[in-house]
Amino acid sequence: MPKSPTPLAAALAAAGAFATFEPAAAQMPAEPVSTQLVDALQGVFGSHAGRRRSGAKGFCATGEFTATGEGERLTSAPTLRRGSRLPVVARFSIGGGSPAAPDNGPSVRGLSFSIDGQHEFVLINTPVFTARTPESFVAFLKVRAPDPQTRQMNAPAIAAANAANPDWMPQIAYLRDNPPPASYATSAYFGVNSFVFVTPQGGRQHARWTFEPVAGRIGLTPEERQARGPNFLEAELRGRLAQGPAEWRVLLQMPEAGDPLNDAVAAWPANRPTVEVARLRITAIQPAGGPAPCDGQMFNPTLLPDGIEPSMDPILTIRAEAYAVSLSRRSQ
Repeated sequence: MPKSPTPLAAALAAAGAFATFEPAAAQMPAEPVSTQLVDALQGVFGSHAGRRRSGAKGFCATGEFTATGEGERLTSAPTLRRGSRLPVVARFSIGGGSPAAPDNGPSVRGLSFSIDGQHEFVLINTPVFTARTPESFVAFLKVRAPDPQTRQMNAPAIAAANAANPDWMPQIAYLRDNPPPASYATSAYFGVNSFVFVTPQGGRQHARWTFEPVAGRIGLTPEERQARGPNFLEAELRGRLAQGPAEWRVLLQMPEAGDPLNDAVAAWPANRPTVEVARLRITAIQPAGGPAPCDGQMFNPTLLPDGIEPSMDPILTIRAEAYAVSLSRRSQ
């Protein structure tokens, strides 16, 4: 008959067996939040080779950024110095990761651009972001991932998650209450994160960007949304630019005491003071069907000149890392 194991041997065997069946999640560290964000975007929209994981549908443009000089009292940044007139490489886009996103749909519009490679912007046409933190944004996306079999979203689960996450509601409400823009050139664009503007003397002032269209804010009527269809924005802007540049007044909005400085879902009241520090002019868009100057660019809003610093907004601080993950996957 086999010998009974000693108490020590039995304990060691039991410990080994327990280790063998330890859940894998307890052994593997969690993915970085930046990777989780990109994975969650792919869970909703799929993976599309060569395309950005966010803002997949879009096109490149060029223009110039001309400072008024009014920003000199706020910052030593050379891009806002009086007389500064610098080239711009830009990209207009539809929010989300679908290359077939409809131009007449009630989704976010984006404008990203680089000023001479020294100052980059990532702007959207809502004054607030989707969620307050990267983790909350991951949850927002995950609940919207379609069922693998039916490809349908779970509407009751989304409604329950919306109710449980009030930070998602400001942008949802804004998109519900404001029509899609009639043109990229008739949309305002907002930097939903604040930045810190530093003077040569060391003075520091938080502010947020607003780009106000010179042509005015013009949205689509329900009839126009139906008539124009899902693919009109690029051709519309191309035709518009044949008549002259599209322009935006570049404003810095300053907070007052008590305004949140690091909360991307809390818009500052409209009566806060603003300073017009520049004009953005878009003069041309990419030739149809060809390579374009912005295709390989990441557009990093924390690429800043001396005199401007990022705030501690968690949505801002995660952007560069998440965009780098997205860039690495474009060739996959």
